[in-house]
Formats: sequence, structure tokens, C-alpha cells
Amino acid sequence: MATIKDVARIAGVSVSTVSHVVNGTRYVSPEKVRKVEDAIRQLDELPNFIAKRSALKSKLSESCYVLILLSKKRSLFQNQVKEKLEEIVEQKGYIAISLAYDLDEDRLAAIRALAGTLDLAGMVAFPDREGVLSGAFFKGLRFPVVLIGNPVDRFAADTLLPDTFEGSYRAVRHLIKNGHERIAYLCESEVCGTQRFEGYRKALEDSGIASEKVLVRAGLKTEALAAEAMAQIVAAEPAPTAVVIADSLPLIPAIRYGIGHNIAVPGDLSVVSLNDPEWASLTTPELTCVDKQPRQFALSAADLLFRRIDRGEIANLSSPAHAYCTKTLPSILNVRNSTCGIGRGPFGERAAGAGGLALSEVEKEKIRQKQYTAAISFHYMGKAWMRLQEKGIKKVFDELGISIIAVTDAHFNAALQCKQLESIKFLKPDLLISIPVDTRGTAEAFRSIADSDTRLVLITNVPEGLTPKDYISCISVNERAHGDSMGRGLGEYMVRHGLKYAGLICHGEQNFFATKQRDGAAEQVLTEEYPEIRVCGKVNFLTEVDVYQKTLKLIGMYPEIQALYVSWDGPALEVIKALTELERTDIAIVTGDLDYAIAMQMAQGGMVKMISAQCPYEQGEAIAMVAANGLLGKAVPSFIGVEPISIDRENLLKNWKAIFKEDPPAALRNAINHSAGAL
Repeated sequence: MATIKDVARIAGVSVSTVSHVVNGTRYVSPEKVRKVEDAIRQLDELPNFIAKRSALKSKLSESCYVLILLSKKRSLFQNQVKEKLEEIVEQKGYIAISLAYDLDEDRLAAIRALAGTLDLAGMVAFPDREGVLSGAFFKGLRFPVVLIGNPVDRFAADTLLPDTFEGSYRAVRHLIKNGHERIAYLCESEVCGTQRFEGYRKALEDSGIASEKVLVRAGLKTEALAAEAMAQIVAAEPAPTAVVIADSLPLIPAIRYGIGHNIAVPGDLSVVSLNDPEWASLTTPELTCVDKQPRQFALSAADLLFRRIDRGEIANLSSPAHAYCTKTLPSILNVRNSTCGIGRGPFGERAAGAGGLALSEVEKEKIRQKQYTAAISFHYMGKAWMRLQEKGIKKVFDELGISIIAVTDAHFNAALQCKQLESIKFLKPDLLISIPVDTRGTAEAFRSIADSDTRLVLITNVPEGLTPKDYISCISVNERAHGDSMGRGLGEYMVRHGLKYAGLICHGEQNFFATKQRDGAAEQVLTEEYPEIRVCGKVNFLTEVDVYQKTLKLIGMYPEIQALYVSWDGPALEVIKALTELERTDIAIVTGDLDYAIAMQMAQGGMVKMISAQCPYEQGEAIAMVAANGLLGKAVPSFIGVEPISIDRENLLKNWKAIFKEDPPAALRNAINHSAGAL
């Protein structure tokens, strides 16, 4: 029988060249390949080394089983990949055999013995971090292997890795950007040296937040341990506002614990899972998860495996031609309703709700007997927002016998407001309720009030130089929720109508923490929750007068924009003027705060598609109750945020009555009915 040397001699090439041509282990020029193939065809019988190679290829191609080896039968991710893999394997005409060894060496040995008896074409394995599945398992097995999740020491094979560090990091950053600082971490593994934990720790570190041992619970290998861990973290002082659950085993016990102990998600505790179970979108609330994209892992693993099978290539070879790849597949963050933002006050304090301000009858009578007086200094009174706040304040003060001796309108003029404050100070009211025109220009006048006997209650913003000890409280809308609502309203509208390009028109006054927080929340929701949407451009304005020209400039630079976020309704009306001039009434607008003009735009089927509305009457009631508590010397939160209401064309009339405490105007009702017929 001819040998490899005979083939080399006939072809006029080296022995190594013949080997490379036959085994495909290195590039060989087409001319030399042709010479080797011609030499082989001249032989009466195939050389032994070629016959063996052909037999191996034939054996691999005729094998009908693919083994899928799980390290943990309860692993959510492994099972999700397995299910898709089984489907692909069957489509390819093979039979999938799925087995789990559950970190049990005896079970693994039994599986190895079984594998030796099967006619396996290939294998996909999920090695464990502990090293139970080692290179010894694969010794003597001659077929291609794809590893998912972890490599195996001293064993060469194609390997697919999830980006667990980045997924965890992104999830924690999402919570931090939503205002969370005390974030707990629950995991199944005994030690916290995993990439997931490192992602959690690094996200905290990058935001200047220390990782606290009391908020980290590891080794949760049973449901009882997971429930106990939840009890421990919620009992911490102060309690965490969010929890990251790293593994599938602790997930359901943690959720059950929250339900059983009346922990509202996300109100009391935001929850993020680093796995994305199929039922995540079916829970109430829907669960925010890191999706490691198991379907993509299955597709990639199958592609690698069957390419190796088709080529007759096996695992654990040192030849460069069989160089095995290691790929890291990205994860995505699916933001759902189990996480929410924490509204913050001007000094970073968490926004409290308006509950807990109620007074007893004895306390109410005590206030009535004192015959207190109050003054109100508005930055501007030309809108329903201010009138409704005043109405809510008066309603409570009338019940408590507090007389309002002055109400002023500064017409957005800081100098005028300072003069008005001087006049109010001369009247010596017991209370002053005020929203500053700007925080810098009025600072000295408000300092003078704070240093007097008049008690101060602020609306929305705090003048420079004042601290919480200088005033009873600051009351506003929950700006975080306000921005979230607008961002989500814009995102949902765009997705529903197949729109991709958005623009942002934001308040550029950085001293106004309220609008800064609102605009930031809206932008975060758009960029994190709607990856299919691209924010093309953003402009900032200082006054409403600026907005018209800013809009013309933005659309001129980015004509592809299909929808706009605008901080509040006044600027939105200027945007509408500009877009009308540009003949771009096709652009959708989402904004904040409800008044007649913006409501009519929506009612007529115009550009305004969604409004996040403040509840100024309820804010006025909260302001008055805070003031009354302060007069009694009772401790109240330094910042209170009243929740907004989401409004679209369908619920506009109902919510108009809820916000304005009166029936909607006939013109608004007629506009709704007329445009409904037109639509």
C-alpha cells in the first residue's frame, strides 16, 4: 500500500504539504493542492492515512445523537438554551439527549459511561464554576464540543460566554440612575467572587456608593434560605430601596416573601432579576430582568457545532487549523414595572408622600385658636396650575382658621418678587408659602424671610443658601415619576406607531433641580427602555421665549425627528408654533402639565399625544397641611412629592375633572367628539 511519502514523491511536494492538504490544517496554494489530488488519483488504492481520515468523517456524519449536558437542572438560563437547542438539533435530523449532573461527580461519571456507548455526533455542555466537569470527562471522546458559560481547564473547544459582568453592571446602574443607593444583592453561590457580583460592586463603586456586607446575602441554595435573606435585608437600618437577585433559585422565594409581608414592588422595593424567566412579563408588576439572550446562545452554539460536524472536526486538538473560538455574547436589560425611580429633593433627600400629614381634631382646634396668618408669593399666576394650588391651600386654611392676608404674582421677574417679599415681610405673617422666580436672584430676599419670625414653606425649588433647617418643607410633583411618565409615554407612542427618531427640548437652568431631575428621568427611560428609538438631538432653553427658535434649529439639524419630548406645556405651545411654521405637524409631542391650550391641542387630535399632569390642587392641600404641622412644631419630611397622572386623548375628559375639580369646558368636549368622528 502506498504511503504519504509516495504521494509526496509523485506530486513533487513535501510530506508536510501532503498532510496539510489531506487534513486541511494549513493554507496550501491551489496549484500544490491540485498536484496532491492528482497524485492520489493515480494510485490503485487509497493510502492508509487517507482511508482513516475518510472513515472518521463518515463516522461523524453518520452519528445521530447530540448530547446537551447541563450542570444544574434548575438553572433557568441553561434550560432556556436547552429548549431552543433541542428544537434546532431535531430540525437538523439529529436526536437530542439532555442530561444534568447537578454538580454530582457520581452522576457525571454515569453520564460519561453512557456517552461512551452512544453514537454521538457532538456535544453542548454547560461547565460549572466549581470544576466538577473537567477535561477528564472528555478524554477519549472524538467529536466536536461547544462549551457555554464557563471554559474547562486543559480542554480546547469552542466556548460561548455570557457577559454577566456587563449585565449586572447595567442593571445596578439602572437602579442608581433611578435614585437608588442602598441596593441589596442575593445570590445562590457561596462566595461573591463571580462576574455578576463584580458587576454589582463596580457599578456601586463607580457611583461613589460603598458595598455594604449587610445588604449582600450569598449561599442561598434553598427557598428557606432565600426567604430568610429577604427578611434580613428588609430589616436593615436604613432598609434598601432595591434588590438585585442574581440567580433563579432565590427569585421566586424572594418575590413570595415580599407579597407575604406587604412589601410593595416597586413602591417599597424595586426588584431586578439577573435572569429573564418566561413568566417575567406575566407577573404584577412585570419583572425588570437582564436577558442573557438564551435563544442567541442556542443559535450560536448550534452553528459552531454543526459546522464542526460537517467538516469532520473534533474537540481538543492542538492544530492551528482547528483553532477554537471564544465568544462573549451581550445581554440586554429589559426594564419593566418592578423598578421605579426615587424622587429626590434639592439636597438629595428621598421624596416623601403626602400621607402622614393628617391632624387630630384637638390639633385642628389648637390651630384655630391661634388665628394664624399666611401670605403666598407666586412666581407667576397666569396659569391654572397656580390657581389650583391656591385653591387647595385656601380650602385647608379655611378649615383651620388661617387667614391669607396677601397673594402676589411676580410675573417671572426676580426683582419684582424680591420687592414683593419685602412688603410681605412688613406684614409679619406667621407663614409664607412661595415658589421662587429663580433660585439665585431671589436668594437674599428669601434669606431675610428665613431669618425672621415668619415660617417658610417652599414650592418646587429652594433659593440658594437655604438649607432644610431654614424652612418647614418643600413640596412639588414627584419629578422623577413625572419624567418617567413622559419618557414612557413618548416611547410607547413611538413603538406603537413604528417611529424611531426622537428629539428632546429640555429646561437648561441647572439650578432648578426639579426640571433637571424631570428631564433626566425622561431621557433615561427613552434610552434604556426603548433601544429601538434613537435620540437624534437635544436642545436646552432658559425661558419659554427661547423655545421657538430652539425648535427651528433642532428640526433644521435633524429633519428625521418624528417625535419630541418637551419639559412642560408652556414651551410645548412654542414648539407647536414652530412646527406649524415648518409644516411639520406630523411630529408627535409629549409634555408635562395640563392647561386649557395644551388640552385643546390633544382633544383636536393635534400633535400632543400624551401629557404627564401634576395635581396642583392636591399639592396645594399638601402645602397647607405641611404648614399647619410646622406651626404645631411637628416634624415633617423636608421634601414631599405628589404623584402625577398620565393623560392621553382617551382619558382626557375624565382626568380634567379629577385635576380641575370641575367639568371640562364644552369646547373641550366638543373637540373630542368632533375629532373622534373625523378619526
